[in-house]
Amino acid sequence: MDKDRVEKLVNDKDGKVINIDEKDIFSKIQLECWENHLFEVYYNDLLSGEWCPYCKDKISSILEKLHIPFEKNVILSGKVFEYVIEGSRKFVILTKKDGKMDKVEIAQNLNYNVIVIEEDVDNLSERIWTSIKENIEFTEISNKKKKIEEKTHLCVKERILNEDSSSILKFTDLEKDEDQKLIKGYIRVSTVMQVQDGYSLEAQESKIFQESKKLNGFLKEIYIDKGISGGSTAKRLALELLRKNIQEGDWIVVNSVSRLARNTKDLLTIVDEITNKKAHLLIQDLNLDITSPSGKLILTLIGSQAQFEREITSERVKSVMQHLKETGALRTKPPFGYKMNEDRSSAAPIHIKDEEEFKTINKLKKMRKIYSHLTHTQFADVLNNEKVPPPRKSKKWYHKSLKIIMERENIK
Repeated sequence: MDKDRVEKLVNDKDGKVINIDEKDIFSKIQLECWENHLFEVYYNDLLSGEWCPYCKDKISSILEKLHIPFEKNVILSGKVFEYVIEGSRKFVILTKKDGKMDKVEIAQNLNYNVIVIEEDVDNLSERIWTSIKENIEFTEISNKKKKIEEKTHLCVKERILNEDSSSILKFTDLEKDEDQKLIKGYIRVSTVMQVQDGYSLEAQESKIFQESKKLNGFLKEIYIDKGISGGSTAKRLALELLRKNIQEGDWIVVNSVSRLARNTKDLLTIVDEITNKKAHLLIQDLNLDITSPSGKLILTLIGSQAQFEREITSERVKSVMQHLKETGALRTKPPFGYKMNEDRSSAAPIHIKDEEEFKTINKLKKMRKIYSHLTHTQFADVLNNEKVPPPRKSKKWYHKSLKIIMERENIK
């Protein structure tokens, strides 16, 4: 008998091993389930999925009594879902041991409504029936007062705002409690900022969520602009949508002034819009209340300083780049498929072909002939499914970088 395997199986079900005989697989193992029921089961039966006889079919029994067809232990996007309802209304039911936020997101991306049962509750049958009957997108069934997940926010649904997915709205359909403030977060990242400042999407989302809890707030929406310069608000579709959606009493939370605007004119325009709509703006790294005259003055000075530094830096960079171009010393990062040439003589090319990376490019060319009818997004999904090595440090293929490679290598 494999004791470690038994303990892992039991731990995965939020149970506890009371007694186990490691020598004999025909001896029953004494266990306790997550609802504190004590029971016994044979080793092989445990491996086959046998579990607590007192609670294992609780939800199954409810669904059967409600005459709702369902399937058990269905795999969706590589995850096992214990209860799945198909048909005109699609639902997954997640129990306490199974109710992880990644599964909620997977289910919702596949257009399933979600019911999360956090603990043993009263009127469970009635509450499950109500959620399914009314076709509610997300239901949390608990005896406790509805609360925000401690480790992550509930904005798991997404709305893509443009073709290259660089502007996104994350949101939740859940509603805030009466005594909570309604929080809307704004995030902007660029490739440079992610590397230099650690201002990744995840880091900014986490900071905004933590701030919302301090404010006794409910994080309802997160507006995200990815890989877009802060020098202008023109292409920032998420910011544009946020400005349209601001309502009286909303709290807008941003990590820093530079995330919101990089020139004083844009910054003050946005601040005036928020103030005129009787909403609030909280800039986290300043903990600044812009509703007061002194707060607005400080914000103006900070915005002016940020713009001045940006302009000075821009002039310095232009000067250095021009000098490097004139002397032939400009050596930019090579695109995928190429590497730096060790020959640094003036007549030698800066980049030369990287044979290993070109193997991947040649594979792209061959596969594209087969999948020429697919969009860049669909083709990227095929590459990921076929486990074609993604470019350099990327974890997977993204349609934006794939499109750049294809256009550069003339792959139609």
